[in-house]
Amino acid sequence: MQRLLRRIWQWLRSLWGLEKSLDSRKTFQETSPVLADGDYEFLFMQLLEGVAHGWHEGRVLKFFQRLQERGRQRPWVDWLQRFGDKVLANPSPNQQLAVRMIRLGELAQAFPEIEQIGTTSYAIGRDLYFRNSAEVIWEYSGEDTPSSDSPPVLPPQEPEVQTLSIEELYQQLQQNPDLAVQIAEQLGLDTEDPTVIVEALVEQFKPIDPENPPETIEDWFQTGLHYAGNSDWERAIESWDKALAIDPDVAQALHNRASALGMLGKFSEALPSFERALELEPTDFQIWNGKGSALYSLNRWQEALECWDEALNLKTDFYQGWYNRGCTLENMGDISAAIASFQKALEIQPDFALAQSKLKQLS
Repeated sequence: MQRLLRRIWQWLRSLWGLEKSLDSRKTFQETSPVLADGDYEFLFMQLLEGVAHGWHEGRVLKFFQRLQERGRQRPWVDWLQRFGDKVLANPSPNQQLAVRMIRLGELAQAFPEIEQIGTTSYAIGRDLYFRNSAEVIWEYSGEDTPSSDSPPVLPPQEPEVQTLSIEELYQQLQQNPDLAVQIAEQLGLDTEDPTVIVEALVEQFKPIDPENPPETIEDWFQTGLHYAGNSDWERAIESWDKALAIDPDVAQALHNRASALGMLGKFSEALPSFERALELEPTDFQIWNGKGSALYSLNRWQEALECWDEALNLKTDFYQGWYNRGCTLENMGDISAAIASFQKALEIQPDFALAQSKLKQLS
């Protein structure tokens, strides 16, 4: 129960951090569509929490549509760029934030009205992820395994949080109708009844009951997503292993399993799952991309390059793939070809910040 309450508190504490200004926010919302940076961050963390718990593309679009004028794309992109500067200036690792921003980027690009939000989120998330997990490896020029002198990549540390009882949560929702409205919307509830909201939160964060474990492939697959959403990669892998024990030919479970191993830095262990997934789904460019990332992290440049060539043959406008290809060629010493790949990425996505940065470095 304490773990559950910590998880609830982590999700809600950013909301209650603005508690002192919520009364004034009513007037603010009635008079002006402008959001302060704190308001953007407040909403963005709700959005990322939803993404972590399996929101699909339409649900992400609905999030911004509900904000009406406050959901316009250009101001959100401007804020995201400021937010990106802030998180990238912080040297502390934050893989969870990075992965969620990358996933948001993938989802948001399905709709033109939020596509640039997705692109910006993806770029920041990817920069944060590789800054945390592969920066030393990028610059390493020895064998396929990094030097033992290289500092280990530490997992993100769970912040110190205040625990909260169910009764305290219920009282907060009773005393703060604005908070109840916001949480109800993000949970997809049509009621602001504190009792219903608390029950929905408890159900969402409820741990797996060991006495009633999942039985079907779909149940185990969703259980893996549940754990992955909480960055519990070991349990996510165990869940997908259970699904694969029932049917070893589920490509998505293999793909997710491999990606989770990558999050743990177990790139060599991830490769067999990527390879089996590709045997089942050879035209899935994302699996080729994942395998390429694992090989890249092992400094196996030529093999990584071949993976990204395969991905780009399947999806020529995959600008992130062109960027990855450029990074690989740079490490192989083919600077002119690397520049050409970064330029190709920018032809497809002119404001792709990572490719812009690489071109400046190499020019």
